[in-house]
Amino acid sequence: MSEYSSWSEVKRRLRENQPEVSDTEWESRKQAARTATEARVVGHQLREMREE
Repeated sequence: MSEYSSWSEVKRRLRENQPEVSDTEWESRKQAARTATEARVVGHQLREMREE
């Protein structure tokens, strides 16, 4: 049986492994990821509408 980690644990380890990245940069990266995810969702919805 494999052991799973919580998202907070994964994020904590990621931050520990990259101490040179500032809090501002982390927030910028998170916002960029959110924007990319939203664009994919909208693109998928648009594709479905076109196929109908």
